[in-house]
Amino acid sequence: MGYKIVLTCDRTMASSYHGNMFFGFSACLPQGKLPDWFYYPVFCPSGSVDKEGRLIHANYGMRKIEAALLAKGFHRAEVILAHPDSIDKVVTEETKILSISANDPLGIGPATSTFVELWGGEGRMAVKLRDLLHHPVIQKYKPTIFLGGPGAWQLKVHPEKRKELGIDCVVVGEGEVTAPKLFSQVINHHSEIPEVIEGEVARDEDIADILGGTICGIIEATRGCARSCAFCVPSLKKVRSRPLDNILREVRTNVNAGNRGIILHGEDILLYRSDGLKVNSEAVVELFKRVYHVPGVKWVSASHASLSSAMSSPETVINISRTLELGTEKHPTKAFQVGIETGSPRLIQRHMKGKVYPFKAEEWPRVVEGGVKLFHENHIVCCSTIMMGLPGEEQEDIQQTIDVIKSLRPYQSIIVPLLFTPMETTRLEYATPLNKNNLSPTHYELLTACWDHNLDWFPALWANYGRDNNILIKTIINLLIKLGTGPVRRRVRRNARKHGAVII
Repeated sequence: MGYKIVLTCDRTMASSYHGNMFFGFSACLPQGKLPDWFYYPVFCPSGSVDKEGRLIHANYGMRKIEAALLAKGFHRAEVILAHPDSIDKVVTEETKILSISANDPLGIGPATSTFVELWGGEGRMAVKLRDLLHHPVIQKYKPTIFLGGPGAWQLKVHPEKRKELGIDCVVVGEGEVTAPKLFSQVINHHSEIPEVIEGEVARDEDIADILGGTICGIIEATRGCARSCAFCVPSLKKVRSRPLDNILREVRTNVNAGNRGIILHGEDILLYRSDGLKVNSEAVVELFKRVYHVPGVKWVSASHASLSSAMSSPETVINISRTLELGTEKHPTKAFQVGIETGSPRLIQRHMKGKVYPFKAEEWPRVVEGGVKLFHENHIVCCSTIMMGLPGEEQEDIQQTIDVIKSLRPYQSIIVPLLFTPMETTRLEYATPLNKNNLSPTHYELLTACWDHNLDWFPALWANYGRDNNILIKTIINLLIKLGTGPVRRRVRRNARKHGAVII
């Protein structure tokens, strides 16, 4: 059976990652560094589908577009959210539109760029998107191809790549209002569509509730970010908190789809229903409590939180931990992503003053250590990023970052160093990226400090994070940690010394 509208994604996004959302970041590794026969079963197993090729659990953004289309009068029989491996089943001569959600369509996002720069190769997400678009059935029936999602900005600024991939229209930003209008124009032949369009900002009443399960039960609680970091795309979006009733309906939808865990998504979950950047502790704790007590929900986590928000309202973190029963045999830990980016107060003042609010830039090292400690003591693991090579960075700034990282050694956490990559549409879009050839000896000391921290904590982290995985996956990862920790540590240190770093 063919469908007028087919929504899909590249293969790296068509997985539930064994229920471990952080496994999804493995898609940032260059193609070929892990062979496909190992990578996909271990980190990115194929998502479940029904007999028609429809994904049972899908990317949240795709679910939102699906819901918007159905809310605007499209019929269920016209729309399918399909697994990319099912394209030959669902794309026929009846198909008018192929809409693709992409996280990193050209492999030039910060994480992918870092790994490609350091290790070589091509981004796996870019390879799999190209494979999808070159599928024979798409070439045969030639539907109008739309691309949206977090990585759409990449194809906005690279028209030659749009043409090479055969993409007709790129939608940058929100799609709930814009996609139904564009798709109607195509189906009804009303007018030609532009090659690039900025998605219209959706009002709360225009954001329809999802109608199917999402990957790892992820649900949007807030949208946008008010901290306005100069290098970041989410800071450009209008800041909104979704009504609690809508969130709870989407939780129940996920439970009905078989999910037993929920991840509340927001650039800073601690700012749910906040007054600007002031934490509304009562609203945040109520959010976690109400979601956790929906029948069928076994656990709740969040995608992102801010160290500044945590330090400004420690009682919120404490009450979230108590509400979710963290630190118990039932739920030893959960993990949030937090952005450290730098240990330098000077760079904080220059590029991300809002990140440290309500504190001052010079307090940032204390905020970082105190925030990570607070989360650690409340059984929440911080998965943090460091941005090397921010514009204006000097050796003193790098050393301050190293000092901050070393101060975090007692606290269960992960620190991921990234090379600064300017992203178009941000305030630093014209800045110079940091590449491998420009890494200083101090940068290599920073990389070594990150690796030392992570390798020390990997066994304890995996013991909690992976405890519910099947025995085969646990055995493989345990073996990788046991056999790989020593050689990786030695290799990192040897490479750092080779580049002039002083490693004790």
